[in-house]
Amino acid sequence: MDQQMAAVNPQARCGRPLSLDEDSRGGRVARRNVLFGLWAARRLGLPAHRHEAYAWSVYFADFEAPGDEDVIRKVARDLAEAGVAVTKRQLRHHLRELELKAYFQLSVPHPQVRVKPRRN
Repeated sequence: MDQQMAAVNPQARCGRPLSLDEDSRGGRVARRNVLFGLWAARRLGLPAHRHEAYAWSVYFADFEAPGDEDVIRKVARDLAEAGVAVTKRQLRHHLRELELKAYFQLSVPHPQVRVKPRRN
């Protein structure tokens, strides 16, 4: 019976409620890439109004080839051109940290918004 509950209820598997399942891995990777792009934009010293555009360019770089190497390559190239010293190993480490951050951001349930009825 416990195994059946674990198969149906994600909370039974990990001890806390989740709104994340395997189908949302793409969403987690997408969020991670955008977070990575925002981080890199700050490291590049880009003005704040250009951060979002750069983050999206990192997101779209992930479609060049399977895996994370295309994202790492883009950010490493851009940082090197800007004279920012960082190794690919450091970038991979930060990318893994941001994947964990993206996982937790997506797994936290959003609060329900209650609208009070208007009184006339």
